[in-house]
Amino acid sequence: MATTMQKAVAVGGALTTTATGIVTNQITDEWSWTWGATLAVLVAAGIWLAILALGGSSPTVRAQHRARADHHGRIDNSGAIGREGAVIEQTATRGGAITDSPVTAHGADIDQSTDHGGQITGSPSDIR
Repeated sequence: MATTMQKAVAVGGALTTTATGIVTNQITDEWSWTWGATLAVLVAAGIWLAILALGGSSPTVRAQHRARADHHGRIDNSGAIGREGAVIEQTATRGGAITDSPVTAHGADIDQSTDHGGQITGSPSDIR
């Protein structure tokens, strides 16, 4: 889903393109410095909008959180915050424990694993 900024850039780009076409037609009919300056401003605005569009053009990818506790493993109050395609995996097996272990991932992969009584402490979970 497009953000408000992406929508504003798209509308601004369409309006700038239309205005540039109208001013170009006017210049070809009757040259003036006013029309020339207007065209220069519109071209600069179009370039600026194109740069903004490139900066915000990455698709929104959902984060993934996989938590698994088995064979007496525990994951308690363990959270992860993932954004932009982050993949967070938490595994506690054979008496291992992950407790209060905050993890924040922004477009990165994180793997927390413990077993045989090992412990990871310090992480709550909130995936968006």
